[in-house]
Formats: sequence, structure tokens, C-alpha cells
Amino acid sequence: MTRPFNLLVLSLLCLLTLTLLLQSKSGKDVPTTMQVSDSKRIIIAQKHTVSTLDPATATDTGSIRLIANIFEGLVRFKPGTSQIEPCLATSWKVSEDGLTYTFDLRRGVNFHDGITLDAPAVQASIQKQIANQPKVATTYSDFVYAPLDKIKVINQYTVEFHLKYPYAPLLNNLAMPMAAPIVSPATSRLSNDQLGAHPAGTGPFSYAGQENSGILLKANPDYWNDRPSAEEIFFISEPLAEQRVQKLLNGQIDIALDLSFAQTAQLRFQGYPVLRDTGLDIGYLGFYTDRQPFNQAAVRQAVVCSINHQEILEKLWSQETRPAHGPLPPSVLGYNAKLTQVKYEPDKAAQLLQKAGFNKGLSFTLITYAEPRPYSPGGGKVLADALAKSLAGQNITVKVQAYPWQQFKQALTRREGDAFLYGWISDNGDPDNFLSTLLAENQIKNGLNITRYHDDALETLLASGRRTVDAEARQQIYHQAQQIINQDMPWLILNHSLHHAATSPQIQGFILSPTDWPLIYGVAKKYNKEYSINFLK
Repeated sequence: MTRPFNLLVLSLLCLLTLTLLLQSKSGKDVPTTMQVSDSKRIIIAQKHTVSTLDPATATDTGSIRLIANIFEGLVRFKPGTSQIEPCLATSWKVSEDGLTYTFDLRRGVNFHDGITLDAPAVQASIQKQIANQPKVATTYSDFVYAPLDKIKVINQYTVEFHLKYPYAPLLNNLAMPMAAPIVSPATSRLSNDQLGAHPAGTGPFSYAGQENSGILLKANPDYWNDRPSAEEIFFISEPLAEQRVQKLLNGQIDIALDLSFAQTAQLRFQGYPVLRDTGLDIGYLGFYTDRQPFNQAAVRQAVVCSINHQEILEKLWSQETRPAHGPLPPSVLGYNAKLTQVKYEPDKAAQLLQKAGFNKGLSFTLITYAEPRPYSPGGGKVLADALAKSLAGQNITVKVQAYPWQQFKQALTRREGDAFLYGWISDNGDPDNFLSTLLAENQIKNGLNITRYHDDALETLLASGRRTVDAEARQQIYHQAQQIINQDMPWLILNHSLHHAATSPQIQGFILSPTDWPLIYGVAKKYNKEYSINFLK
């Protein structure tokens, strides 16, 4: 929300009027200075540091935010959404069997080093990504190009992807800033260490080096679209949110990322535009469905019916998280607010427990992480204790065991406890990345399907959703899949994170994104007069 006239400027004008009145009454000169801002630099402060500018090795948010503005892929996420739109490819076709994707490349595009974008450049970039996959660790290129069999140059501006199997989420994979961007053939021949120091993409901004502990990007004068409104983008890392807020108030930065609701409320009260968006993630209570007591769907349902989780989240983190309707965030294909999970019904819970043979009540151990996560800003221990308190009123006794994050993941591997709090942060924003990754049978062995839930009908739907290219058909498939999941309750999806940010009133066109990688191409700074008044004592 942008206000036409902010309170800070109003206050300064009042001070200016008062100063002039004092000067006229005293007859003394009270020096004032007026400064006109003509800078086209936009300064962005984030809590994260930047570790690399190489798309092949980037895994951290701080690096990815810069990479998303330096490099581009064949497709991209439409700003503010997880929807796919053309980028370096103007169009594409998918064969009837879903095994061949043919991309028509944009003409007249140059990399930052002057080399022309063409089909051989795309092929070279992707082949380098695949060739650089390490043998001992999973990388984003493993994920992005897992279904790719080969890439074929058809002509100068046409390239074909031949897949090993039909894979509808491919376009979402290619929209990510990690591993998917097309890098210049010159830099793609460099070693990984060298490439990170000489990034050359096709994006609206190019790398201009480090400056005063920040990283400077400059507008690409040869960008294939209109030239960016901002001449320079300067990213700085400021770990403390309070410092980011203060720097925005002091006029030292233009955009403050990674804020809390309370901080943006404070800034909004002072006339600063604030933004909020729902993240591509879920926080959930999971059950080990392959062993007692949660191998019975009725017992899982009884626990869920005993938890008024929306009320709990409202008390814990009002405005900091968004209560979930199901396993897909609002911006993801297949989301449907009308598809609800098992509701809070204490009377029904008692009936279900009795039916399952727990006439004297139920006891179980809940393991959790201790520290905050994006979907759990106050920490998992706080949430687990609140859930345990709610369940205690329904004759369900919960022992909470909390661990530091890394130890918690080891406890999950050992399958400690009977149930667990956990979460999932998606990178590609596709429903398959939530449902198949966390509930498909083939994900049990690699440890991602921690609940070890399996349902034949769900497996059929998930496989169909992965093969089906038509968006409307996929939407219906995932609606059906969620109906099965919501009935069997291998988990209770609790919430999604919320991203918060604020800008200077001078900033126009800034959009937060569910991915948390804001694109700065359309951001501009208005050039208003700024007044500063010096009073003589």
C-alpha cells in the first residue's frame, strides 16, 4: 500500500514552517539546507549474506536474490506469482507423449559480455550444469535436469529438450534461479570458482563488483526489453531487522527485506509502503503411519479433531503466519480453499478414539525442532507445547521432545517419537513438489516421505499429475489427490510463512514474490525534494 504523502515528509515541512516563523520573529538567520536527490541507485538491505553468484552452486536466499536479477532462464515466474511466463524462450511446444519440449528462443538477446544468445549457447550452458554435478552430494541441477535425456539444437534459435519420462513440472524447474539460468558460453567455460567472480547472464542488471561491503549491480544498457528504470541496484547484508528498519527511516536504504509484521506495522504507521506475501511452504504435524498408534486413520483423525490449530496459531503468531487449508499454498496450482482438512470437533475425537480401542485415552511422543523456522517464527518447541496443551483437554497426553535443528533431522532419520513437527519449503512452486515429494511411495526410501504414508489411489493421481501438461486437467487431479489426503490425515498442515518488506515512499513498482526472490527490473525511484534543517543553538 503506497500513501500519496508520508508522515515523515509532513513532519519535516512543519519543522520548516516553524523555523521560518522563528527566523522572521528573531531577525536572525537560521541556516537551512535543501538537498535534491538525483541518485538512480536503489539500495536493498536483506538479512542474508551472499555466498556466490554462480547459479550452479547457489543454494542460499541471499545469493539467489542477486542471481535472479543477473541471469535469466528460458521461462520465469511472473512477478508476484508462481505462474510461468516466457523469458528467453518466447514460446514452446510439448509433444503429445510429453517427452519433447521445443523452445523458440528470443532474437536479439546478448549476454552481458556481448556474446549473442542462441541455441548452441543454451545447449552449452545446460550441458555444463549437468557435467558439473558432484558425485557425493545432491545439487539443484540434479533436481532441475533429472528428467532430461538430451538437449538438441534444431537451428540457431530452436532447441529441443528430450526427456526420459513425461514430467509436467519441468517448466517450473526451468524458472528457478538455481541451476536453470542460461550463462554465457564464455563464462560457462570457466571453472566454478571463476564463474562466480565473473557472472555473465542476460538479465536486466549486470554484476559491477563489491563496494563498501555490498554488491553493486548496474543496468544492462543492451537489455532485450526496455532498459531498467534504476541505473544501479546495491544489495547490502544487515543481519539485524531493527537496523534494516532504522536505515530505512534514516533514508540510508530504499527497500528493507526480511521484516516481521510488527516492524512493517510500525513503518506503515509512519507512512512507509509495506508489502506481504504468502510463502511457498508448509508447516505440519506428521504421523508415523506405518506403526502404532498412528497406523489407524481413525487415531490420526482423532488427534486432528482435538486441535483447534487456527486458534493456536492466532494466539502464537497472529499476522506472522497464514493458517493453511491444505498442503498447497494459495499461489500453487491445485490450491482450493473449499477443500478443507478434518475440522476441530472434540466430540467426534472422543468417538474416534473409543472406536479405535483407546477408551482410556491416548499417549504419544511428539518430536520437534527447537529454533524458529520460516513457517514457525517462534520455534517448534513453542508450537509443540501449545498443541500438547490443546490435546490434554481431550484426554490425549503428549510428551514433547525438542532438539536443535541438525539433531532434530537426525532424530527424524532414526524415527524417534510417534509424531513430529516439520515443514517443507518449495523451490519450483509446483504441486508435485509438495505432494509427490512428501507423500509418494518412492520417497520413503530417500527419507522425504517421513510419514511413510501410502495409498494406491493417491499414487495413481500423483503419477497422472506428473505426466499431464494441461493446467486445468492437473488442477482437477490435485483436487482429487487432496481429498484423499485430507480424509486419511497422514499429517495436519498447520500454516504457511508470510514474507514482509517495506520501501521508501519514493519507490515504485516493487513486488514481493511467493518465491522470496523479488525481481527489481520494474522498480523505479521517484525524485522528490528532500529537506534537511539545521538549527543553530
